[in-house]
This record gives sequence, C-alpha cells and structure tokens, in this order.
Amino acid sequence: MSQFPYHAFLSLATKIDKYFGNHLHSALSNAGIRAFSVNELDIDEKGCKELQKTIQDSRVLIVVFSEDYPSSERCLDELVFIVESKRAFGRFVLPVFYDVDPSEVRKQKGCFEQAFLMYEERYKSGIEVRRLEWLQKVKEWKAALTEVADLGGMVLQNQSDGCESRFIQEIVKVVAGKLNRAVLSVAVHPVGIDSRVKDINLWLQDGSTNVDIMAVYGMGGIGKSTLAKTAYNLNFDKFDGSSFLADVSKTSERHDGLVSLQRQILSNVLGKKVEKIYNVDEGVIKIQEAIQCRRILLVLDDVDDRDQLNAVLGMREWFYPGSKIIITTRNQHLFDASEVCSCKMYKVTPLNAQESIQLFSWHAFGKEKPSEDHEDLSEKVILHCKGTPLALKVLGSSLCDRSIDVWESALRKLKAIPDNKILEKLRISYDLLMDDDIQKLFLDIVCFFVGKDKNYVITILDGCGFFSVVGIQILSDRCLIEMEDRLKVHSLIQDMGREIIRQESPWEPWKRSRLWRYRDSVNVLSAKTGTEKIEGLVLDKGMSNKLSKVVKSFRSFFFSEEAGLLGHGYPRKSRKHFDDANEEGSNGIEFEADTFSKMQRLRILQLSYVRLSGFYSLLPKSLRLLCWSGFHMKIIPDDLPLESLVSLEMKKSYLEKAWEGIKILKSLKILNFSHSHFLKTTPDFSGLPHLKTLILKDCIKLAKIHESIGCLDGLVYLNLRDCKNLRKLPGSFCMLKSLEKLIISGCSRLVTTVIELGKLESLTILQADGMNFGQLAPVGGNENSWRALWKNWSSKLSRSPGSNQFSVSSLSISLVRLSLAKCNLTDDVLSFGLSNLPSLCFLNLSENLIYNLPQSIKNLGMLRDLWLDGCLSLKSLPELPPSLVTLKAVRCASLETVTNLPNLMTTLFLDVMESESLSEISGIFKLKPIDSFEVEIMNTLGLLLNLDDNTPDTVVEIFNRFTSTKRIYSAQQGLYEFGIFSTYFPGNEVPSWFSHKSERRLLTLNVDSLPNIKITGLLICIIYTRSSPRIFRFFGDSKHGGTHTIDINVQNITKGLNWIYAPSFIGIPGENKKLAFLCHWKFGKYLQAGDQINVSLPCWSKTFKMKEFGVALAYDKPEPDQSSASTSEGRVLATRHTPISHDYQFEESVMEGFMPSYQLAVNHYYLSHPNYYVFHDDADFAVRSTLKEKLFEDYYVQIAGAWEEEEDDDDSIFDSNDDEDDEATLAEIEELLERSW
Repeated sequence: MSQFPYHAFLSLATKIDKYFGNHLHSALSNAGIRAFSVNELDIDEKGCKELQKTIQDSRVLIVVFSEDYPSSERCLDELVFIVESKRAFGRFVLPVFYDVDPSEVRKQKGCFEQAFLMYEERYKSGIEVRRLEWLQKVKEWKAALTEVADLGGMVLQNQSDGCESRFIQEIVKVVAGKLNRAVLSVAVHPVGIDSRVKDINLWLQDGSTNVDIMAVYGMGGIGKSTLAKTAYNLNFDKFDGSSFLADVSKTSERHDGLVSLQRQILSNVLGKKVEKIYNVDEGVIKIQEAIQCRRILLVLDDVDDRDQLNAVLGMREWFYPGSKIIITTRNQHLFDASEVCSCKMYKVTPLNAQESIQLFSWHAFGKEKPSEDHEDLSEKVILHCKGTPLALKVLGSSLCDRSIDVWESALRKLKAIPDNKILEKLRISYDLLMDDDIQKLFLDIVCFFVGKDKNYVITILDGCGFFSVVGIQILSDRCLIEMEDRLKVHSLIQDMGREIIRQESPWEPWKRSRLWRYRDSVNVLSAKTGTEKIEGLVLDKGMSNKLSKVVKSFRSFFFSEEAGLLGHGYPRKSRKHFDDANEEGSNGIEFEADTFSKMQRLRILQLSYVRLSGFYSLLPKSLRLLCWSGFHMKIIPDDLPLESLVSLEMKKSYLEKAWEGIKILKSLKILNFSHSHFLKTTPDFSGLPHLKTLILKDCIKLAKIHESIGCLDGLVYLNLRDCKNLRKLPGSFCMLKSLEKLIISGCSRLVTTVIELGKLESLTILQADGMNFGQLAPVGGNENSWRALWKNWSSKLSRSPGSNQFSVSSLSISLVRLSLAKCNLTDDVLSFGLSNLPSLCFLNLSENLIYNLPQSIKNLGMLRDLWLDGCLSLKSLPELPPSLVTLKAVRCASLETVTNLPNLMTTLFLDVMESESLSEISGIFKLKPIDSFEVEIMNTLGLLLNLDDNTPDTVVEIFNRFTSTKRIYSAQQGLYEFGIFSTYFPGNEVPSWFSHKSERRLLTLNVDSLPNIKITGLLICIIYTRSSPRIFRFFGDSKHGGTHTIDINVQNITKGLNWIYAPSFIGIPGENKKLAFLCHWKFGKYLQAGDQINVSLPCWSKTFKMKEFGVALAYDKPEPDQSSASTSEGRVLATRHTPISHDYQFEESVMEGFMPSYQLAVNHYYLSHPNYYVFHDDADFAVRSTLKEKLFEDYYVQIAGAWEEEEDDDDSIFDSNDDEDDEATLAEIEELLERSW
C-alpha cells in the first residue's frame, strides 16, 4: 500500500462506502485525484501500520461523518491518526457531514452519543488494566471528533440544496483547489468512463518520442468530450504543458474566436496569463515558439471540418517529440485512409445495459439501481436511449421525482420516436419542464446566452420577467445547462432547443419566437415580415462572412501567411486602427426602422454594424436588451425607445455623446459604451437610479464624466480602463457608496485624489495600473508645466504626518485587491498607509520605482499575493506577513537580498526569475566575496586553495539556478547553504593530499577513528570542463542543455542515510579551461567514526564534463601537545571547526536543521533550494516519489557499474549510450520539477 502515494485519503464507514463513498471516490478519480479508501475487512495488525503510512503520505484527509461512523472502531482509530498527521505534518483535513449535524459530532450527541454509551459499557465489564486502556482510547476518539468537527467543513444539508451529486462536485473542487490542480469538470456520475478511458491512458503514457495524434469519434452525446476531459485530467501533469480547447468549431465562429483560442493555448502552455494577441499571425509565431521546446498535451474538442483537421495535421512537425494531440469529432469521414494510418482512431461505444441502468438511476433516483416500482418503466426508457449517455442523463434528470403518469406519458412519446432521432428524444426533457416560463428561459439561453457570464444573464432575464435564479438552477438540475461562472450547454442540447424553435414554423421564420441565424434575420427584416411572435433577434453582419470563412480562418489559426509554415519571418505586432477595424461597419447593412414595427413582443435585439433609417420610435417599447455594436450615429436618437431597457450596449460605436439632458430609464442596470473611440462625454445619469454596471473601457476621447454619477447609489462596477483623455473625476464621485470594483488602469492623464477614492466605503477591488501616482514625466518637453501641475495636484492629496508627499493612507480600508503596476511609485509614496488596509489580500506593485518596501507591509495580516515584477530599482525586501502565499519578483534587476520570508518551505510560492543580482535569501543561501567571511574559515580555504606558488585567476562566471541568469564575478565568491560552504575557482586537478581521488563518479571511504580528533565533516573537490561545444551552446536551454546541475550524492551506508546536494549557483568553466568546485559539508552527528561513506556524482549534465573528483574527511585541529598532531594526515586534513559567519549563528547552520524540510522519503534528502516547491505540503507526492526513485535508486545502480569505459574526448560523450541514458533520466527529472513548479 505504502508504495502507491495518494492525493487524498477517504475515511468513511463501510455502509456509506457502498453508495456515497463509491460515488465520491469515482468523482475524485475522474478529476485526476488519486484517492484511497479502506474496507473494514482488510485491516489486520500489519494493515494498520500500512494504513497509518498511507494517511501520513496523503496530502488531503477527507473524513465523511455519517450515522454509522461512530459505530466503526476502525474509523475512529483512523480519525485519531488523521488528527496526529494534521498536527505533525500539517496535512489538510476536510470534514464532510453526510447525514449528521456538525454539533452532533462535536458534542457526541445523537447517534454518536449512543455509540459511546455502548463503548462505555464495554470497558466497565473488562479487567482493570483493560478498562484503563479502553477508557484512554475512548477519550482519544472523543477528542479527535471534537477537534475535527471544530474545523468546519462541508454539510450536505446546507450546501447544494441537499443534492448529493452537486455536493460531491463541490467536494472535488475543494480538494482540487488544495492540490492546486486545474482540473476540468467531468461527469457527475462517471459510469462507464473508467473502462473506456483505459486505452486512451495507455496511449498517452506509451513513452513514444513521436508526435502522435488520436481521433476520438462517435455520435453526438456519446461521451467523447467527457472521455477527453477525463484523460486530460489524469495525464496533463505528465507533460511540460497542456491545453484543452473546448467547442473548437463554435468558438472559431466568433469574431474574436481564433485569437481567443490562441490566447488560451499560450496561457495554458506557458503557465501565465497572456493578455493580448493583436492578430492571428502574431499568435501563430508565439504558439510555434511555445510548443517546439516542450512536450505538450493538446486536446481539440469538437472539430467538425476537414480544413480544421488539416491545420492540425500540418502543424504536427512543430511539436516537441513526445507530444500528444487528441481530437474529438462526430465525423469519422474527416479522416481519409492515409490519415487513419498516421492517427490512432478510437471509437466511443454506447453504454451497455448494466452501465445504462446505473447512469439513468443515478440521475432519476439518486442511487445505483431504480426503485422497485419503477424497474419496468426504467428498463423501457433505457431501451429507447440506446446507451447514449446524454439521453440517459437528461431523461433521468427530467423524470426525477415525477409521478408514474408522467413516466408513462414520456414512455409513449419515446416509443413514437425513431431510434436515430436523438434530438427528438432529448426534447422530452424540455417537455417535462414544470412551467412555460422555465421553457422560455431555456430557449432564451440556447439562442442568445451560451457562454455568457451567469450574473449578466440573470440580470437580463430577470428584467424580462423571469425568476431566473430559480429557473437556471432547475435547468442545471435537469442537466440541460452547466452552471459555472459562465453558462454552458451541450451542443446537442443547444441543437435540440433551437430545433424546437425552428419547428414553431419550419418554412416561415417570421412566425418563430426567436431568430439567431443571419440568413433568417436578414430575410425577415428585408421583407418587413416580422410579427409579434418574435421575442428575440440577432443580426451580426460579420457572421455571414465569418461563417463562410471559418475554415480558412481556422487554418490561419495555425498557419501564418506572413510567417509561412514554420514561422520564418515575424509579422508586425501592430494593433488595427479603429477605423480599419470598423471598415465593415462603414458599409453596414441598412434597413428601415419600420421593419420592427410589428415586433411588439421583441425583448432581445442584438445588431452588429447595422444602419436603420426612418423613425426609431417604430422600434418596440418592449425591448429589455439592446446590443448594437458599431452603432453609426453620433448621438442616440431621442425617439429610440429606451425606457424599458435593462441593458444598453453600444460597443465600438461612433457616438460622441449618448443623449442630451436627462433620460428617465428606471429599469436600466447595465450601460456599456466600451471601445467607442469618439465618445467625448458621458450622459447625465440622474435618470438611471438602478444602474449597477457602467463600462466605458477604451473610450480614448472621453474627457468628462458627468457630475450626476454621484447619484448612482446602486453602482457596483465601473470600468474606465484606457480612457487616455480623461483628466479628472467629478467631485461627486466619492458618493458612490455601493461601488465594489473600479478599474482606472491606463487612464494615464487622470488626476484623481486618494481622498475621493478613500470615501468609496464598499470598494473591494481597485485596478489603477499605468497611473501617474508618483513622478510625472514632462509632456512635449515642457518640464515647468508639469511641475506646476504636480504642485497643484499634490496639494490636494492626502498627507501623512510630517510628509508633503502622496500617501495611500486614505484608500478605502475595505480594499481586498489593489493593483498599482506601472504607476511610477517611489518609496516615499508607499511609506505611509499600507498598514491601513487590513483586508488587503492581493497587491500588485510591478514596474514601479521602488527601492525598498515599507516595513509596515508586515502588518497586512491577510495579504496572500504580492507582485513586484519589473521593479528594476528594488534592492531588498523587508519582513513580510506570514499569510503570504505568492511572492513574484521577476526581472527585479537590482534585487540583492530577500529576508524574513514567511513559510517558504511550507506554503509560499516564490518567483524571482531573471532577477540577476539576487545573492541572498535569508536563512536559505548567501553568496558573497569569500574574503568577507570570517578569518578562520578563510584559513581553511587558504589551506585548500594554496596548492601552488601561483595565485589562481579568480574571475568566474556563475549561473544562478533561482533566477536562471548568468553573471561574471571578478572576486572569488563563497556560497553558504544547508550548512555547506562552497566556492568555485580555476583549477586543473584535485589537491594531492585528498585521501580519495578518481576520474570516475563514485568513491567509497571508511571513517577511521583518530585519537583526540573530532570529525567535523566532508571535503569534496570536483574538477570539470565544458562538454562538447555543440552541446554547451545550449546552456540555459532545457531542451538540449540538461538541468545544469553538478549534483553530489553522499550516502552513509552504515546509518542508511542519503543526501543529494544541488548547489543554487553553478560555476561555468571558460572555453578550454577547467574549473574547480570545492565544498565543505558540516554533518554533525550524521558522520562518525566507523561509518562507511559513498560519494558519487549522479545527474551529471551533458553541459559539463567531469575530469576528476576527490573526497577527504575534515577534522577539528588537535591540541599542540597531542601526538596525533605530528602525523602527516593530521597536518594536511586538520581544520578548525568554526561557524562560517556570525550571520549563521543559529540551529539551521548545520545540515540537520534543513533535513526535515527537504526530505523526499525516509532518510532520503534532496538539498536543492531552487526546487523548494517540491517539498511544500501541497506539492505532488507522486513527483516526490518519482524524484526519489530517479535521483537515488536508479542512479546508485548506474553509478555502481556503468562508467567503466568513459571516453575522454568531449565529442565522444555526445554519442555515448550511457550518457544518453543519463541525459534521458535528467530530462525526466527536469520534467518532474517543471511540472511541480
């Protein structure tokens, strides 16, 4: 058992294990989370120890409390050990209260009280000794129950409305969050998935070095996407990068679909958010660069066009060897004979009878089998579903809790539908919806709101008179939609809903309730045949071109016309001018306004680059949503009926002003004029009392916001991003008492005061990137004018005591997220006020003029994320709050010292890439000139370095593994970490006095006892050069250069201890020169007389070539009158055991202090600071286990007998089989570390 590490351990009673437990275990498994649960009958004395080890090695401990839990002694014993593991190892414990109240568990009431009364009776009847033992055990059980119940946890009755399936998904989300796994949502009841995903898993894990493609094909609703998601969840962390592109065909049809797909690939593969791609050609180049140097798992879901497939097949050669591509499609005929040979074809088969009854029963009855009185009816319904999971799921959910009469009615409809008419079968679920309003709600969603933000949809549909929160929840319960941040609908369900509307009038679109197809909308408007039956209409002029060009566009997603197939040549990274982008708008299609006159029930109208002529008053007054992109007029006509609107959206319009005077729009909640590049002023807001969302993003000519904005008592969200001409906010701005999120990023000319912002008492999110809160740069060379402006501005700002400078002290204390990147902030600006933001969780100060952060930052007790990327002047960091989870200081060129980092070895994620000057992280490592260390350690090094009469050249280039940067040092540097002192210097050979030397990578020595001399440690010296020039040129490139380590493995065979040390800094030999690496290990009690020691050099990168290495023992210097002092060995090896520096006068100055934090397995330690994240509590245990295997077990075997005939010629090692095996394992190790990062 202990050889298999698990993400989660499930503690639950046997009875519940058969139902809820199995379901939970399967859901975790299909999310890629390895979970372990134990059967009551499997435990014996040996099994108990193995069980305890499994609990200890699991990262999340899930305790499912049920009525049967206290009756199981095994469960209670597990609970005691779970509590012990929580205390000892900091494991996360998640209590789940299934059918009991937390207070019953905490106070041992109800079924828990009854169980313990039984236990008390038992120990009363036993002998005295046994009674005392039993009494102690019962006390431990009670204490454990109380402690775990006090943790809170998840209560079925209080969450997901008591629905077990949704409750289980919530548990999976919590566990995945703790494991930091971005898993995809899969089937709530994963029946039949395990057996079908097995072959895909084997293919993904076959170790092939080719770029392989698998086509997963089958009819709609058969489960292709679910299988692909499950396979992705189970395997994405085995690749260097991964991306799952859902609904490729539909996404590519959107106006920005291709660019959004490119952005998603890059964000997923690179592991960071890619903000902007301005055109498809630019995306092509970036994708090529990203995928050609790392093993990628790419899933393209729902590819339905031949040229889409050709685009994927054509880019095959870009991928790094070993990459895998999965394509899901309904159309097997996309693949001709030649492509079938080059792609693995996987046909998804229907569920068998047993699987069908299980899946249907879970959705219809909430259990694995149907109720007795529904068995016959269930079998008849299942017979008509033909093993199609979607039909089983939807029909089962629709029949849940319905009467026998409803079941029989549904069955009669199913019998009348041919077997191949899946849409008609799905329609039954629509017919079973409880009222007309929910049916209408469903039809609105499938026609207009798929993929839209859930809260946005609720706002619109509430305005249409629906009870949309309840309705959307019912649709989710019936499996007709998926409800996350955005609404998702299976393509077949969407097709079914739209087919219902088409059937309203198959040949006369004007008699349908909703029009979404471009052709239908154009025909109805052109012929003026609209009727009062039409409730929603979409007319996007671009869609006609987009739909006809989707294939060509998708091909351009991967192939740049400028760049060519392999991306030679780089396209210009330019952003289209507004007028160019709206070129199609200038030739927009035109209709007469009276074409809408008969549509008196029209609620939803979405137009794109459409012109209307005539009287706008003829548009229906029933409109709730008017979305008119590219609106062509300079002002909204007075007669356009807006009074009933809930949302008015005019993106990319030509408006200069919205309207004159005051318009009374009491229903309006959303106003969006984003990207309206000619808008100069906002309207008067006095008549918009219920406005909640105001979006003015990228209105580059906007110069004035109306004073009446202060009247918007309900305004929650305001986006002014990139309003570059906006200079000030109105005085009434501070009256926005409900404003929660404010975005003013990119408003480079905006002069706003902290006093105004500080009065926004509900503000939780402020994004103000690119503001000139600090130094103001002169414009047009007129420095004096800027000085005057600065003087005028700063006089209005909040002042801290004794300071005339800008302060953040008056910002709203309610702030939770604050982003002030690129604001020219200085130390003085930040010196006061940060501690006045007690609720702050996220702070972004990237690319500012900061030298030092204020000491008061440590008082931000809730701060979790601190971003300092690109602060080029930042030199050091003060003490930071212990709540910190993420610290980003990328490209901080001046950063030298990081002190007092909280929780680095437990929860903190530290990213200091490209901060080339970093030389010290307090308590972790320190690199400084060697002559700055204490005299006595210098004497030790002097003994080692003074090997001949000529003082060696000390100029050495050193690679920093923490920051991935190189730097040349003229003074010799000393590195102190893990209680190991080391240095690099030019040297040709290991000193002659080293007792053990070799040109191979393994040395063995016995620690002899010398009279009156104490062993202090181990001295190791390595002489190495660059490897073949054709390999070394890739230094820093993980694809070719390896991991660039000079790992040293020390094994105390006698004590069974293993250490591998990978220095944080690596010396780079000059061309055709040798470099010496010398280190002193201070072992303390772990190295004693009589021990047998193996020292080896595993994981030796191809970047370097080892020439010689030596090992010697280090001893305390004996007293002068002792005879041993005259021995040759005593004279040569004697060193005085002294602390290296006063900076390290603490317990962790010896290896013993670091060992618990860097333990890969029992008695196995990987001393590598840059890979600290592997040892976090939430790190992947499987990674640690595999690393232990690769670093220690595999290599020790190889070292013992592999390098008998190493060649001296550098070029020969390039072709050496042993080195190829060595490098292959290096690549695996690097992949594991990158995956964990």
